Amino acid sequence: MPLPPLDLGAIILAGGTAARMGGVDKASIELHGRTLLTHTLDAVIDAGEVVVLGDWVATDRPVTFTREDPHHGGPVAGLLTGLDAFARSPRLVVVLAVDMPNVSMATLARLRAAVAERDGAVLCDLSGRRQLAMVLRADRLRAVRPAYGEEHGMPLHRLLDGLDLVDVPALGAEARDIDSWADLRDLAGADSTVRGLAMNRSGHESGGVNLHDWIDELCDVLDVEHEIDEALVLDLARVAAHNVQRPAAPITTYLLGYAAATHAADPARVEELAGLASGLADTWERPADAPDPVDINDPIPDDSSVDHSGDSIAEFEGDGTPADEEELED
Repeated sequence: MPLPPLDLGAIILAGGTAARMGGVDKASIELHGRTLLTHTLDAVIDAGEVVVLGDWVATDRPVTFTREDPHHGGPVAGLLTGLDAFARSPRLVVVLAVDMPNVSMATLARLRAAVAERDGAVLCDLSGRRQLAMVLRADRLRAVRPAYGEEHGMPLHRLLDGLDLVDVPALGAEARDIDSWADLRDLAGADSTVRGLAMNRSGHESGGVNLHDWIDELCDVLDVEHEIDEALVLDLARVAAHNVQRPAAPITTYLLGYAAATHAADPARVEELAGLASGLADTWERPADAPDPVDINDPIPDDSSVDHSGDSIAEFEGDGTPADEEELED
């Protein structure tokens, strides 16, 4: 006789590569004297059963540990493997990344209340970007499950696109995750209260912008057919801006894109390259006026002080040299 279903189960995703942190086991990282896994288990204390996608560690409550096969198949593979690992099938399932220590029982209670008649609810940051903190109806999740083998490497948003989800805005620092050592330092010393909404350059609240939609439209304009890991790019930009200087952020992410193109945009390689770049930024201590002996004879001139904002693409020939004024008039 089958066991009755659970009202609530929880899947904790703790099996990522953590490339930007040197491959460390995130679940074992300590914040305020407690591991990230412990923080996460506290948030799902009212779940009847908890499945952790990651390597076994000692816990204070019964937990089922499992791994997707092959390992590092991405969040979709981990999520579906976790769904299969429940001894009793849950009606609602919490899906939570292990690196979001500010998600609490209160956060998940708001998500559960928001589900109502929808397929699920997902936590969003101030920019509107969805986070790996959600409550889903298990039957609806099974209904959009891809064919066997297709889940490995599948972007999470592609799976979620088949669900009717409600976005729940984060309060305070709930949506902050730990993707780098700089993130960990910030959270360790951060005040979790709200310090004001982030504003974009035009003065509008950034919460009014759907970043994922912008990326989709931008890819169409640029004729780019590639899934963008916006969290990876944004995290790298933040580390470069914080540890080097603000103008380093767009240059760093541009070079990551260039490197991605040379490596055929292989997701694992791109994440590895982002980790290397983030590690360089984390340890960057060279003053702005310090000469670089390696690049003293660099043939490419330093025009960082030149204002190109008024330049027009049409004013340059294909080789990058300025066109004749008469040609422009023609």
